[in-house]
Amino acid sequence: MLLRSARRRAGFTQIVWAARAKTSAPAISAYENGARQPRADVLLRLLGAAGLEPALVTSATRNDRYVDMYCDEVADLVRRDPALLERGAKELRRMRTSDNVEVWRHLVRAGPSAVIAVLTSRDPEARGLKADNPFARLGVVDEETRLELLDQARGR
Repeated sequence: MLLRSARRRAGFTQIVWAARAKTSAPAISAYENGARQPRADVLLRLLGAAGLEPALVTSATRNDRYVDMYCDEVADLVRRDPALLERGAKELRRMRTSDNVEVWRHLVRAGPSAVIAVLTSRDPEARGLKADNPFARLGVVDEETRLELLDQARGR
């Protein structure tokens, strides 16, 4: 399906595409019909000949989606009530020291914009930090909303 779509978008016949990609028309036909699977290097060559530049993108897991949605909700709460930072700071003082706790202490001291920036980040490197946020321990997101977010993350 991907290959047929790529060829059609490029406006090529199987013969023209095969010539540009340095393969055969029967091979193209077999790939498009699912009778054969191209090796990775052949797939890249085919897509390149069609003018496409493939990119690898990581896919978020259900848990990643839930953490993102939950932290977005927490960020909205911090926007509406910056006093939550003081509650977060108190919770951080109770938590056992770790690298993430130290980072959160600095973020809370830096203010709402720093906390919100991390909570709303989609950088995969921020996921662990987001999952360890002190606001989750405080239960600032009500249970009904939390369960709705969980259902959304599961695609329900």
